[in-house]
Amino acid sequence: MRLLRDLVGETLSGRYRIVSRIAGGGMGEVYRGHDLLLERTVAVKVLMPSLANDPDLVARFKAEARAAAKLNHPNVVAVHDWGTDDERTYYMVMEYVSGTDLRELLVGRGPMDPAHAADIVASVCDALQAAHTSGLIHRDIKPENVLIARDGTVKVADLGIAAIADAERTMPGGGIMGTLRYLSPEQAAGAKASEASDIWAAGALLFELLTGSSPQGGTGAELLRRRAQEPIVPPSSLEPDIPAELDDIVVRACAVDPGQRFIDAASMAGALRAARPAIVPKSKPAVADLFRDLTSEVALPDMATTGSFDLSPIKRAFTGGSQVRRRRLLVAALAVLLVALGAWRGATAIFGAKEVDVPKLAGMSLQAATSAAEEAGFEIRVVDSKRDETVDEGDIISQTPADGVLMQGEFIDVVVSKGPPLVKVPDLAGESEATASEKLTGMGLVVETPRYEFSVEQEEGDVIRVVAPNKKVEEGTAVYLLVSKGPRSLVVPDVVGMKLEKAIQAIEGAGFVAVPVEVFSEDVQPGFVVSTTPSATADAPEASEIEIAVSKGPEFKELTMPDVRNMNVDAARTKLEGMGLVVQVNQSCPGSTVIETDPIPGSTVREGDVVRLFVC
Repeated sequence: MRLLRDLVGETLSGRYRIVSRIAGGGMGEVYRGHDLLLERTVAVKVLMPSLANDPDLVARFKAEARAAAKLNHPNVVAVHDWGTDDERTYYMVMEYVSGTDLRELLVGRGPMDPAHAADIVASVCDALQAAHTSGLIHRDIKPENVLIARDGTVKVADLGIAAIADAERTMPGGGIMGTLRYLSPEQAAGAKASEASDIWAAGALLFELLTGSSPQGGTGAELLRRRAQEPIVPPSSLEPDIPAELDDIVVRACAVDPGQRFIDAASMAGALRAARPAIVPKSKPAVADLFRDLTSEVALPDMATTGSFDLSPIKRAFTGGSQVRRRRLLVAALAVLLVALGAWRGATAIFGAKEVDVPKLAGMSLQAATSAAEEAGFEIRVVDSKRDETVDEGDIISQTPADGVLMQGEFIDVVVSKGPPLVKVPDLAGESEATASEKLTGMGLVVETPRYEFSVEQEEGDVIRVVAPNKKVEEGTAVYLLVSKGPRSLVVPDVVGMKLEKAIQAIEGAGFVAVPVEVFSEDVQPGFVVSTTPSATADAPEASEIEIAVSKGPEFKELTMPDVRNMNVDAARTKLEGMGLVVQVNQSCPGSTVIETDPIPGSTVREGDVVRLFVC
């Protein structure tokens, strides 16, 4: 059986010249090719022989390839053609996208700005809506299948091989953990994939773009059980700066019950774009700049038909001339091929793959590890990135397999470090400046010169807040303390003589807290301000209490002393006490008639005054 890596230099169906290998996976290999008929660069995906030997899968592959070829959408990698070169080689010819994929972006720069993540996933949803309208279900949305072209256009790949995506999950060596990350709950429970399954995967993709992690942990059967039963947590539980609008979209898209998800991919795209105004990026590069500026792209040379290698001299060496001539031609052809393809690639292409020791890659940079793996005849596949306090950012944390031997051309899966764990910036409000600075320094942060401002919440010298780039930062990040100067001093406004309502507005408008207090006043009408404490024009701390004395009128009413002379003492007492006066009886001689009063009738008295009655 011909190995897929032998195809470089060959021409499929007399039209598609295979120039170089781009990538590989459980379903096959992707090559950069040249369409000799239309003179254009193409991508050619060749199914691995174990899949091509299954008649049912081949039939489904053909049917969906035809459907995908009819799909024309700017966010979908176009399918140009499909065919077979022999009974074991089935291939699909697709649009060649010069750019990178989301996995490389995640490995290279970690979680994305929420605005960029929302824009990218909205485009992915546009592509899914177009596919679903055409009767196609993707089944395998993941960062590796979302490409960013040089101009920033988002392109969803592998729509044409949706029919065989599930086969990858059950094949030996098919990379099951890579695909389980995006397996919907209903698929994890054994049900068939649907349009709702693609929406779940789009939500999981958004979760990983925002946090750098997959929605749920676990492996194998444990991950399948959790996926089928447990709802995912909001992404802000991992990255607190993520806007609530995106939390809601992710949780809805990834609901365990398909009926609770977005009704279709277009609705999810609309929700992402509706949330866009509330998600302002910290920096404003276009999505295209993420590729140009952050992925260290190396531009590929332009395609030319002369760049491929012709194996015909080797074939002729076995068929023509004398035995000595054939040997000389074979040795010469081998030397040329080994120079052209590199020693191990040339040897592998001619003699077939061989088992070699797995190189130790842990601790190497990703670039160095890639070079070491290629030198040994292997391919690097980044399967995860995480933070590690002992491994520098961009270096390899672990690899699978870690040792032993592998066939040349196989993948070594690696986990790349995103640097040391992030430090959560603490809330030190109310702490003294010295104490807060000591705590931050002890956490490995660099404390810059503090800054000061007035505050009514914190006393002078206490911390208002810690100012840092994010709520979680790397060790060594510079932060500073915002320290209180106490409340500012303000002038108390003059509100004496105002009605209470207007006085309260004036006091509070000046930055104070108004505290009304009722007092008796002989001179000020009830409901009007008598005075303030502190008094008008005095200085007082901002937000301090200003007591407003408001009149409730005189303490006692003024009355005219009535004439109760010649009245029975009991009747006179009843009348005077009913007016609020205090009656004192003086018995001048035997009898019960009032003969005189003090004060005399007609004089002015007040409530509570004592009135004497002289009785005889």
